Amino acid sequence: KQVESLYPHPGWVELDPEVLWSQFIGVIKEAVQAAELHMRQIAGLGISTQRGTFITWHKRTGKPFHNFISWRDLRSAELVNSWNNSLLLKVIHVIFTVLHFLTGNDRYLAPSFLTFSTHQASMKLSWVFKNIYEAEEAAKKNNCCFGTVDTWLLYRLTKGSVYATDYSNASSTGIFEPFTKCWNPTLCNLLSIPVSIFPPVRDTSFNFGSADSEIFGVPIPIMAVVADQQSAMFGECCFHPGDVKLTMGTGGFWNVNTGEHLFASRGSLYPLIGWKIGEEVVYLTEGSISDIGTAIKWALDIGNF
Repeated sequence: KQVESLYPHPGWVELDPEVLWSQFIGVIKEAVQAAELHMRQIAGLGISTQRGTFITWHKRTGKPFHNFISWRDLRSAELVNSWNNSLLLKVIHVIFTVLHFLTGNDRYLAPSFLTFSTHQASMKLSWVFKNIYEAEEAAKKNNCCFGTVDTWLLYRLTKGSVYATDYSNASSTGIFEPFTKCWNPTLCNLLSIPVSIFPPVRDTSFNFGSADSEIFGVPIPIMAVVADQQSAMFGECCFHPGDVKLTMGTGGFWNVNTGEHLFASRGSLYPLIGWKIGEEVVYLTEGSISDIGTAIKWALDIGNF
């Protein structure tokens, strides 16, 4: 089912969390029915979701502070431009360029040419804490939760008992450090984002608990969570270093399996965690463009073809 985007202001793109939740549950029930199965026959549930789209909510009440903010949302454009032209960012570039030269460690290469983008959850999350008072106050009291779509669905499926994400989704936010496999405290401090809001990060294949029996009639184990582009890599059997896939959907995403090695580029490519299963961690390099499907839909809407 198509999830309708909301456009409350020019450049803003949102999703209604309750509509998304309702459609998510509806699609699962319809799929099981179409397969002529019963819910008690379902051995486990895997969740693959859109990356970069996020929400924040109150830890105790579960009430969202705002709608989902889409990865296509442009509300942070002014903040992005301010940071990219700042003296502080230029100083950061110099420091990490020197560190990379002295150590040869690629961990220092990416920060040496760091630029912010409106597509990154980091800048939009910084916007949230500058503009949504309730979220800021809740964070001060350690009562604010952050989640991409997967985290929100896990939280709702388990009636609030599970708060987590996986490495593929975390690494796609721009706030998670793929070299250290941790949320990036330095970046959070720079952008005034409280580190306390982030969920624990689990393996992609992991027992995340079970969907509450009130939702589907029986408890269903949730055994995998993965971001959409990484799941496409896995689904296309791109298991070996050098394997490549190209997805042309709403946007275009080109991914290369780099195996056990993180590849940092001075160009527009960026490193991601593809998946983590047990001790195995597979890394990807990604390049992207924002509009493919949206451009085609626009052309259809105005009658070009």
